[in-house]
Amino acid sequence: MAMILDAFVGGCVRKALEFVEGEMSMMLGVKDDLKKLQRRMERIRGFLQSAEQKRHVDPCIDTWVMELKDVMYDADDIIDRCKIEGRILLENYSSTSAVRHPSSSSFSAFGSLKFQYEIGKKLKELNDRLEEIDRYRSNLPELEYTRQSARETSVNTRQTFSVVIKSDIVGTEIEKATQSLVQSLIKEDNKKYGVLGIVGMGGIGKTTLASNIYNDAKIKENFPKRVWACISQDFSETKLLKEIIRGVDGNYKGAETKAELVSCLSSLLSERFFIVLDDVWKPDVWEDLLRYPFESATTNGRIVITTRDESVARSIRAEIHYVDKMDDDSCWKLLHKNVFEDDDEEEEISSFKTIGMKIVEKCDGLPLAVKVIAGVLRSMDRNTTEWNKVLESDAWSMSQLHEKLPRALFLSYENLPSDLKQCFLYCSLFPEDHQMHRKDLIHCWVAEGFIKTTHGDALMEDLAEDYYKKLIWRNLLHGHGDNTWCTMHDLLRSLALFLISDESIFLGDEQSPNTNQLSKLRRLSMVNAGEILEVPDVIKQQKCLRSLLVWSSYKTKIVQNELFEKLRYLRVMKLSDTRLDSLPDSIGDLLHLRYLNLNGTKIKELPKSIGRLVNLEVLNLSGCQFLRTLPKAITKLYNLRCLRLQDTPLSYVPKGIGKLQRLNHLEGFVVGHDDRRDTQDDEGCGLEELQSLSQLRFLSIRRLERAQPGGALVLANSRSLRTLILECNIRAFVEEAIAIQRNDKTYNELSPQSIHLQKLEIHNFIGTGFFSGMMSSSLSASFPNLTSITLDNCISFPQLPPLGLLPQLKSLTIWRAGAIKTIGPEFLGPRASSAATPFPKLEKLQFYGMKNWEEWSFGMVEGVGEERRGAPKLLPRLMSLTLDTCPKLRALPPLGLLAQLKSLIIRDTGAIKTIGPEFLGPRASSAATSFSNLEELEFKGMSNWEEWSFGMVEGVGEERRGAPKLLHRLTKLELSSCPKLRALPPLGLLPELKSLRIETAGAIITIGPEFFGPRASSAATSFPKLEELEFYGMKNWEEWSFGLVEGVGEERRGASKLLPRLTKLVLYQCPKLRALPPLGLLPELKQLKIYRADAIKIIGPEFPKLEQLDLWSMDYWEEWSFGMVKRVGKKSRGAPKLLPRLTKLVLYECPKLRALPEGLQHATNLQEWNIHDAHNLKEINNLPSLKSLGIKDWPRLEHVENLDKLQFLEVRLSSSTETSTTDADGQTERLPQWLLELLQNAPTTMQSLKEFQLRCSLPVLKTFLKDGPNWPIIQTIPQVTIQEYLPANRRPSHIRYTKDPPTFKMHIEE
Repeated sequence: MAMILDAFVGGCVRKALEFVEGEMSMMLGVKDDLKKLQRRMERIRGFLQSAEQKRHVDPCIDTWVMELKDVMYDADDIIDRCKIEGRILLENYSSTSAVRHPSSSSFSAFGSLKFQYEIGKKLKELNDRLEEIDRYRSNLPELEYTRQSARETSVNTRQTFSVVIKSDIVGTEIEKATQSLVQSLIKEDNKKYGVLGIVGMGGIGKTTLASNIYNDAKIKENFPKRVWACISQDFSETKLLKEIIRGVDGNYKGAETKAELVSCLSSLLSERFFIVLDDVWKPDVWEDLLRYPFESATTNGRIVITTRDESVARSIRAEIHYVDKMDDDSCWKLLHKNVFEDDDEEEEISSFKTIGMKIVEKCDGLPLAVKVIAGVLRSMDRNTTEWNKVLESDAWSMSQLHEKLPRALFLSYENLPSDLKQCFLYCSLFPEDHQMHRKDLIHCWVAEGFIKTTHGDALMEDLAEDYYKKLIWRNLLHGHGDNTWCTMHDLLRSLALFLISDESIFLGDEQSPNTNQLSKLRRLSMVNAGEILEVPDVIKQQKCLRSLLVWSSYKTKIVQNELFEKLRYLRVMKLSDTRLDSLPDSIGDLLHLRYLNLNGTKIKELPKSIGRLVNLEVLNLSGCQFLRTLPKAITKLYNLRCLRLQDTPLSYVPKGIGKLQRLNHLEGFVVGHDDRRDTQDDEGCGLEELQSLSQLRFLSIRRLERAQPGGALVLANSRSLRTLILECNIRAFVEEAIAIQRNDKTYNELSPQSIHLQKLEIHNFIGTGFFSGMMSSSLSASFPNLTSITLDNCISFPQLPPLGLLPQLKSLTIWRAGAIKTIGPEFLGPRASSAATPFPKLEKLQFYGMKNWEEWSFGMVEGVGEERRGAPKLLPRLMSLTLDTCPKLRALPPLGLLAQLKSLIIRDTGAIKTIGPEFLGPRASSAATSFSNLEELEFKGMSNWEEWSFGMVEGVGEERRGAPKLLHRLTKLELSSCPKLRALPPLGLLPELKSLRIETAGAIITIGPEFFGPRASSAATSFPKLEELEFYGMKNWEEWSFGLVEGVGEERRGASKLLPRLTKLVLYQCPKLRALPPLGLLPELKQLKIYRADAIKIIGPEFPKLEQLDLWSMDYWEEWSFGMVKRVGKKSRGAPKLLPRLTKLVLYECPKLRALPEGLQHATNLQEWNIHDAHNLKEINNLPSLKSLGIKDWPRLEHVENLDKLQFLEVRLSSSTETSTTDADGQTERLPQWLLELLQNAPTTMQSLKEFQLRCSLPVLKTFLKDGPNWPIIQTIPQVTIQEYLPANRRPSHIRYTKDPPTFKMHIEE
C-alpha cells in the first residue's frame, strides 16, 4: 500500500494527458491508445477512495485493488518509456530537419518501428486489462463513487468523555502538568477568552490530561459552566452547538438552524465558562462556528482543545502545551494498574516487574500502547512464560501487527490526504530509529512520483517540504534540529510496514521476503548486504522493483551487471556508505532511475553510460574520497534537479553544467581545474556556467580563488536562491595583494540577487569587503529574509558589515576574522531614530578565534538612565552568546542589559583581568535587573582574570535585598582554568543556581563565608536551590569554612539554611585542603566523591541522606571516624543515624587508612562496596545488606565474613596477594587464605551468591580446572568467570562456568 491508488492514478492521468497533448505522442503513433488509457483511468478513479478504505475488510476488494495497482504501475512505466523514446526521436528530428509543423504520418517514419510495435502492443494489453478490471467492478457493489471535489467524510468511531479513568492517571508528570495548566487557566486577566491547545500524537494521553484538568477542584470552583465536547471528523455543526448548549444547562427552545443556535449559545454564556473541545482535526470548527458565540458572550471564559495537529492549535492562536511521553516507571505503573487487581499480592506483582519493564520500554512512553499491551496480558495466563511470549513476539517488528496496533495511530493515518499517506508510508523503509534527513526524504518522495507537478515559481521540492512539515505537525514524524531531520516512532513504523507489506519490504539480517502470489514487490530496503550486492530471487524474477535502499552494508564492494539487468524499472537506488569502488556499465540501462545516492562510497570513477540516465533527478556523490573526476556525459542529465559533490576531492567539474537548467540544488561546485597546464577546452567550469541556472535554491561553490572575473553578475537569474555557500582555498593564494583585488571583483559578481536568501556562508575569504552593497545602509532591502550568516576565516577585511540592519537574522557566527581589532556601533548599523532596533531577531551570536580583537563596544549613551532605557532595543531576542579564543579582548560590554540572554560562554579571553559592575550593566533603580533571563554561564581559560565583583552595596541588608535582581534565573555556572582568580563573589545569593563547577582556580586559597553571601536574618538561605557542587584541580586551596557559629546547637539550627538542596559534592585533586567543613549538616547530600585530597587525614561524622560515597587516592588519610561517643550504650543509640541511606561505597588507593569505622556495620542499606589498594586494612565483616563486593590489591586482608546477602563478588589478586607453598612437586601458587575460606564456606554462609569473578595469575587460574584443587569450591556458584592478568603478546587465558545449564568453557595459553 505504499502506492495510494487515488493519488497514484491521479499522477498517471496527469502524465498521460501532458504526453498526449505534446508532439512526441504523434511521433510514436501512440496518441489514440494513450487517450483511451487516460479515459479509462479517469473513469475508474472515482471508486478508488472507497476501495482503499474497504480493502482491509473485504478480500474481493483487496484482490481487485492489488490487480489495479499492477496495471497502474505498468501504465506509469509505459508512459515513462514513451517520454524517453519520444524525446530521442524529437532530438534526432530537430538535428536533421528544418522546423516545421509535424503530422502523425510524417513523424512516425522517424521513430523506431520496433519500439512502436512493442509499445503499441503493451498499450493494447494494458487497456484490455484495465477494461476487464473495470468490468469486474460491477461485482463489487460495496464500492461507492466519490467526486474528487467532494468533502471527505468518515464515521466517528472515537467518542471521548470527561470522566477521569483512575487507572490512566499514573506518575507525577501528569499531575504536575495538570496543576501548572490549572493555575494558568484560573489566572485572572482582561481577555474575553483564552485558548489552551493540548498537542500530541494519537494515544499519547491528550484526552487524559484534558479530563484531569476538567475535573480539577479549582476549575470547578472558578468556572460555574463547564462543557466537554468531542469533535468528530465529520461533526454536525448543529448537533455540536446543541451539545454545548445542553452542557451549559441551557435549552435551545426549538432552534434548529446554525444562526439560531449560535445566538442562543451566546446569550447563555452569562457566567464564567470552561469548555473542552476534544480531538479537533480542523480549525474550521473554531473559525466558522464557535468563535462568534464566545466572543459575544457577556462574560469571559477558557477553552481547551486537544489535537494531533499543531497547525490547528496555531491557527486558533492557542497557547500550546505539548504532551510528553511517559517515563518507563510511569508506564510500568500504568501497566500494573491495568493488568493486576487491587487485592493481588505485592510479592506476586513484583515478580513480573523485570520483564514488565522490558515490555513497556518497547511502548516508548505511549500510554495508549501500554493499555493495548495490558489488554493482551490480561487475556493470558498470568505467568512469566506467557509474558515472555509477548516480549519476544514478532508483533514488535511487523508480523500480524494490525490487530495489536493502537487504533488511534491508524486513525491518524487514515485522516491524511492521499499524497501525505504515500510519503508517510515510505518513511518506514528507513531503519528503526534512523535519522531521516529532510533533503533525503524530499528527494526520494519526488523521485517516486509522490509529489504533484507544480506551476509558476514553486518547485516540487517546495511542495514536498510542506508535506514534511505537515507530517511533523501531525506528530507522525518527530522533528529534530529545527526540523532538518526527523525520526519515526517504532509503533508508527510498524503500522506503516504492515500497510505496505503487499508491495514493499524491509529486510533485516538473514531475512527473506514472504510474499503471496498476487503481490509484486516494488520497494526493497535491506541492511547488512554481503560483499556482492544481491537481492532475493523473487524480486529478480518479478522484475518490477522501483526502490532499492541499502543500509549499514559496509562489506558491500561489488554490484554485478546481471543485477541491474533484472532491475530495469528502478526509480530510487541508495548505495551510500558501502565500499563500492565502481559501477557496472549496465547502470546506463536504468532508464527510469530518478535518484542515485553514492554518498560515502569508495567509488573511483563513474561509467560514461551514466549519461543515458535521462530521467535522473538526484545524484549524490558527497564524501566520495577517491573520486577525482566526473565524466563529460554527466552534462547530458537534462532532468537533474540535485547534484551533491561536497567533500569529494574533484579536480574539476566538466564544462556544460550550465545546460542542466532544472538544477535547484548544486552542492560543491568546483571552479576551474587543479592543473591548468593539462586543462582541455572542455574541462573545468567557470562561474559563467551558473548564469543559466535560474531554478537554484541551494548553491555552494569551492575553489573560488581560481575564478576569473568576467564582469557580469553570476547569479542575476537565480532569483529564488535560499542558501549560498562560498569557499576559497587560502593555501592556493600566491600573492595576497593580487588575491584581494581579484576576490573583491569575484565576490561582487557573485552578489546574490535573490530577496529570498535565508542562509549565507563565506569561508576562507581574502578581500577588503564582501558583495557590493553588503557594507551599505540598504543592507536590509537587499537581504530582507536572511536568517543565518557564517563568516569563517575571512582574514583580511578590517570591519564587519552593519549586520544589525538585517531584519530577520537569527544566527550569526564569525570565525577567525584576524584583521578585526574593534567592533563598535558600525556593527549594529546606523540608528536613525530612537525607534530603531539593531539585530531585532538575532537569537544566537558566536565569535571564535578572533586573535586581534581588542575592543567591543555597544556605543551606548554614557548616562546610566539613558543606557538603561535604550537597552531593550539592543539585541532584544539574543538567547545565546559565545566568545571563544579572543586573546586580546580587554573588556566586556554591559552584557547584563541583554534581556533575553539565556546562555553565555566566555572562553580563552586572556586579556581580561577584571569583571565588575560594568559587565552587569548600570542599575538605575531598585527595579533594574541584570541578566534577567540568563540560565547558563561559563568562564573558561581566562588566564589573566584576577577579580570578579558583583559591585553590590556593602551593607548586608541592602546586598541581600538587591540579590534577587542579579542573575536571578541562573541555574548553571562553570568556572574553569582561571588560574589568577583570587576570590569568588557571593554566589550563595543566586536564588536559582542548581549546578556550580569550579576547576583549576589555582589562586584561590580560602573559601569562606563570603562565598555563601551575608545572611542578614535567620530567614536567609545560602545557595537555596544548589544541587551539584564540584571542585576540580584546586591546587592551592587550603581552607573551606561554612562560617557557622561555633556553638553546636546554633550551628545545627542554621544548617538547614545552608545548601539545603545539595545532593552531590565532588572534590577532585585538591591536594592542600586540610580539612572538610561539617558536611554532615547538609540535609540532602546523597553523593560525596573525594579524589586526591592528600592533606586530609580525618573524615567524619554522620551523613543522614548520603547514598554514594567515593574516596579515591587519599594518600595521607589515616583515620575514618564517625565521631561517636566512646561509651557503648550511647554508641549503640547513635549508630543508626550514621550513613543510614548509604547504598554504594568506593575506597580506592587509600594506603594509610588503618581501619574501617566500627559504625560502618550500621550502614544498613549498603549494597555495593568496591575497595582497591587498601594496604593496611585487615578485615571485612558484619555488612548484613551488602550485595556486591569488589576487592583489589589488599595484601594484609585476613578475614572476610558475615556477608549473608552477598550476590556478586569480584576479586583481583596481584603478586603481593597471592601466596605460594612448596610441596613435593616444587613451588605452587594458591589463593590467599581469606578467599579460600570464603569460597569453601559459601554454600552455607553466602547462599545468595550468584556470580564470582576473579582476575589472577595463570598458575592460580589452573587450580580451578576440573582436575584442579579449587574446582569443587566453585561448582555451587551459579556463574563464575576467572581470567588471567593481561599477558604481553598473547591472548589471556580464561575459564567460564555456569551451573544451570551446566557449561564449562576454557582457554589456556601458556
